[in-house]
Amino acid sequence: MSIHADDEFNLRLAMMSELDDVTPRDGLADLVIARYRKSRRRRFAGVFGLFVVVAGIGVPIGFAGTAGGTAARSGPVALRLGSYTLTLPDRYHLSDARTAPCATGAGAGQGAAAVASGVCVLMILGPGRADQGVPRDAKRVTVGHYRAWLAPPGYAPSGDGTTLVIQGDGGDLVIGASGLSRSALVSLVSAGLSAA
Repeated sequence: MSIHADDEFNLRLAMMSELDDVTPRDGLADLVIARYRKSRRRRFAGVFGLFVVVAGIGVPIGFAGTAGGTAARSGPVALRLGSYTLTLPDRYHLSDARTAPCATGAGAGQGAAAVASGVCVLMILGPGRADQGVPRDAKRVTVGHYRAWLAPPGYAPSGDGTTLVIQGDGGDLVIGASGLSRSALVSLVSAGLSAA
């Protein structure tokens, strides 16, 4: 028979009925009750601790959701990667470069992304030089004062989107976009790209 006591009184009565033929040493009932109280306190502390952890995680997420939402924010969005900054119109919002919709096939360790309705822009730093690694059918363009190439569809990182490779001193800046035409990407980058 197991003991299911709701309070100390019932526990004491249950113990007395279970152990009525056994003579326990003095203080045994008090020891069992003390252990019961201790386990109850631990259980309460565990539940309370779990509540604090959940609230501690949920509150910052709630604040981030209201503070970083599109309704509360206005002004241009800056994608920063290495020494480059790409300033985008205020309809864009920052996104995680690893989980952005246009990040398919991007194995970049370092990246920045921004998304808008139906449009995704992804920046990654490539290790090579653009004039050595771009396919033959890439079209050379001038983007501001930068030398750049429009890579053919399917070139990294935006999968089937438009990719612009900009030659840099320490490596190449690769900007991929899905949902933008080639001319729209070139004008977006021409207007907003700067280096520190």
